[in-house]
Amino acid sequence: MADIADGARALGVEFPLVQAGMGGIANPDLAVAVCEAGALGTIALYKLDAERSRDLVAETAERTGRAFGVNVIPEVAGEALLRRQLDAALGGLPAGRTAVLNSYGLPPRWLAEALRGGPYRLLVQVGTADDAARATDLGCAVVALQGTEAGGHLLGRLTRSALLAETAGRGLGVPLLAAGGLSHGAELAAASQQGAAGWMCGTAFVAAVESGAHPRYKQALVAASPGDTVITDRFDIGWPGRRHRVLRGVVTDSPAPLPSSFIAWTTVAGGRQPVPRGSAAAPTAEAEGGVDEMARYAGTGCVAVTAVTGAARIVTDLRTGFLHALKESNTHGR
Repeated sequence: MADIADGARALGVEFPLVQAGMGGIANPDLAVAVCEAGALGTIALYKLDAERSRDLVAETAERTGRAFGVNVIPEVAGEALLRRQLDAALGGLPAGRTAVLNSYGLPPRWLAEALRGGPYRLLVQVGTADDAARATDLGCAVVALQGTEAGGHLLGRLTRSALLAETAGRGLGVPLLAAGGLSHGAELAAASQQGAAGWMCGTAFVAAVESGAHPRYKQALVAASPGDTVITDRFDIGWPGRRHRVLRGVVTDSPAPLPSSFIAWTTVAGGRQPVPRGSAAAPTAEAEGGVDEMARYAGTGCVAVTAVTGAARIVTDLRTGFLHALKESNTHGR
C-alpha cells in the first residue's frame, strides 16, 4: 500500500486528489473550489493564447492561497504555443508561490528542464508503464496513470488497475496517481492498496456547479451509467490520432461517420466560433445549438454523478468515502 502522505507532499496539498485539467471546463471557479477543499484544483490552458493563459494563472493565484495545477497539452499546442503558455504560466504566478504544471502526455525535455528549480512541480499524465519511466527520467515530481475507464482522450490501452499494477512493480521512485473511472471512496482506497499515492478525477468534476460545462452536458452525466459511455475516434477535428471516451449519441452510434457540418456555436477568447460535427471541443456553458452532438467526454465514473453539486462537496465525499473504506479494510484485515 502506498502512503498518500507522499502524494500530498509532492502536490503540496492536504489530500492528494487532483481535479483533471479539461479544456474549456476546468476554469478558475472550479479550480479554486477544489483547492479550498484541500485537493488540487486545475485550470486548463488547452489552446489558449499567452495573454489569456497568464490571466487565468494570475486570477487563480489571486483567489486561492493554496497550490493549484496548470494543465498543458503538448501534442495539441505545438512547440511555439507551448513555449508561450509556459512563459505565461511562469509570469502569471506571483513570487513566492508554488504550483503544479500538469502535462497531458510526455512533455518535451526542454519544458521539464525549464521547470527545474522553479516554482512549478511537474506532473505528467501517461497511459503506459514505459511512459511513466520516461516521465521519471525527465525529473517529474508525480506521475498520473490514466486507465481506459477515463473520460476524454486516452493515453494507453490498459485499465486503471492493470496499468497501476505494472507501473508500481517498477519502483520508479515517485508518487503514482491512479486515474480513470474513479467515482467512490472505496475505489480510491483500492487504488491506494495497489500502490497509488493519490488520484486524478475528471468526470466527477464536470458536473460540479462551478465547472464550465454546458448545463445539458452536466445533466446528461447525471442521467448516465457506465454503459452510456463508449471509446471512439469520431471527435478528432482539432485533436487527431487519439481515441477518446465520450457519452454515446448520434455521432458515435451512426454506422458511418456523419458529415462534418457546423452544428453549434461556442465562444473562444471572446469571439464566436462555429463548431463542426466531430470537433474535439467539449460543450461549454457558452455553446449554443447541437450541444448533444458535441464531444461530451465522460468516464465510467459517471455512475457516481447523481446530481449537479458543488466541487467542495465532491472532494469531501471522496475523502470521507476513502477514509471509511480504509478503516473498514483495516478492521477486517485484523
